[in-house]
Amino acid sequence: MKIYYVDGEFVPSDKAVIPVEDLAVIRGYGVCDIMRTYQGRPYFLDEHMDRLENSARKIGLSLPWTSVEIKEIVLSTLDKNPGMDEANIRIVITGGSSPDFFSPNGNPRLIVMVTPIQKLPGFWYAKGIKVITHAQERAVPDAKVISYIPAALTLKKAKKQNAVEAIYVNQNNEALECTTSNLFAFYGTTLVTPDQGILKGITRKLILSLGSRFFTIEKRAIPLEELLQADEVFISGTNKGVVPVIQIDETMIADGKPGRNTQTIIQALDQHSMYFMKKNKEMNT
Repeated sequence: MKIYYVDGEFVPSDKAVIPVEDLAVIRGYGVCDIMRTYQGRPYFLDEHMDRLENSARKIGLSLPWTSVEIKEIVLSTLDKNPGMDEANIRIVITGGSSPDFFSPNGNPRLIVMVTPIQKLPGFWYAKGIKVITHAQERAVPDAKVISYIPAALTLKKAKKQNAVEAIYVNQNNEALECTTSNLFAFYGTTLVTPDQGILKGITRKLILSLGSRFFTIEKRAIPLEELLQADEVFISGTNKGVVPVIQIDETMIADGKPGRNTQTIIQALDQHSMYFMKKNKEMNT
């Protein structure tokens, strides 16, 4: 039985409840973040805390906890869920109960869930994936909010077309990001990624840092027409890491195979996670 932290208490997952008048229930008002573990320890915990606090600020949600307090709760929840090979840690901060069922009253609820990581299909990485495009922009792009209705509907559309993800395209016909992933494109040895109108992922930040050792980095808008002419395309995320994209809608990207530069990025991320695990092991011996 998994143990969750819900509004001040550690409870079995099947007993985890919040009041129905919470704004998360009736308005979809709240923020969240998700991270993963390596060797049982959170990866980029501080960075995820920073983004969580920024998301709360962006939607006007005041937090009664310090980042140190939330991190302590995260680690305690993780410790109460032993036996998992590796885990996802989901942090949710709700809007709290509201007298008028609309406005937050300054008493949000904190929820921390620890669940086993689900293994993703190996062929995604070996052969690449298809994605589709969809006209969509996030209402508050730089906040990770709990309302995922647009993303859920878009992913349903993608699956009907045998695609794994969907790229949001804005009114200027520029590719932004995917429903739960950031977007990158290679043009020769130049790595390009959108920088405005997106949720800037923690994995994206790492890719830009590591990738700058090997490639020229450009953070700018990518017109959809230009994206379709890229030499390589890939997406990134906390759980998926880096996934090569070989087809967008009906257009094959280059020769329709994962590219060499994308493999360089994948290897760099693998080496970084191995360094994290080695460092964590040394600290515990």
